[in-house]
Amino acid sequence: MLLATHGETPLHDDQPMTLSDRISRLSGDARHGQIAAQATLLAILTHLDFGPDASLTAIFIGTTLAMETLLAHFTRRPVNWKSALSTGLSLSLLLRTHDPLAGVAAGVLAIGSKALFRINGKHLFNPSAFAIVGLLALTPHVWVSPGQWGTRPWLAALAGSMALLILFRVRRFDISLAFLLSHATLLFGRALWLGDPMAIPLHQMRSGSLLIFALFMLTDPRSTPDGSLGRILFAIATAAIAHGLIFFGQIPEGLLFALILVSCATPFIDRFLPGRRFAWTHVTGATPSCAPSLAFSA
Repeated sequence: MLLATHGETPLHDDQPMTLSDRISRLSGDARHGQIAAQATLLAILTHLDFGPDASLTAIFIGTTLAMETLLAHFTRRPVNWKSALSTGLSLSLLLRTHDPLAGVAAGVLAIGSKALFRINGKHLFNPSAFAIVGLLALTPHVWVSPGQWGTRPWLAALAGSMALLILFRVRRFDISLAFLLSHATLLFGRALWLGDPMAIPLHQMRSGSLLIFALFMLTDPRSTPDGSLGRILFAIATAAIAHGLIFFGQIPEGLLFALILVSCATPFIDRFLPGRRFAWTHVTGATPSCAPSLAFSA
């Protein structure tokens, strides 16, 4: 028997993969839905002139795929193209620059962070968040506009519906809900304290980039706590720190900086509030004695 690694379905020498096996593999990996959702959003935003130009998207995706291929070659492991493609799409959705070299640097930092910062089989930081925060700190030639997509309700509904389908598959709905509730509580509480009209926090909650952050970036199963209670604490801490950075530190990109800061606590949260380690795919047709490891570096 030949066992596929990294969450692939085990195959037998005398049993070629059937069409149903291929469909089962595609439906069993939530990354396919994630990539499709990100690509759809990017296409819509580009059509509405909210997205990056095609050349910048090509730089992000091309660099992340090339960097992943290079690292796989030197570490003698399979190329994780799904993770690299998803990272490139995330950068395309959030990061803006007119400097092609900054775009290349973003891809290198994102994929390189997964290899450099690893603890207990997980990468410490969300790759795209690490790249964005790193470049924001290093160069004035990149930016993230919190309101870059406007507040169109239909766009938020589209992003939310696609993301929710994925979140239920990866069992990370709890962290998104906890974050959005915490963030909303802080925004509305601040408005009440200052006597501001409720239209202000309502407008802030309808930000397209906030939705992408909460539903796609914050839910990365390879850089967030394994246990549900740990993820809820992670989300609350991220919202609280981001609130302080945005309103007291005057850092518009406070959400991303907060995510990187709180991610440093993930190994400690996993130790004291452990949970089942997430695997992107599920093995089918294998007995327990021959099932390969499901630890996957996404």
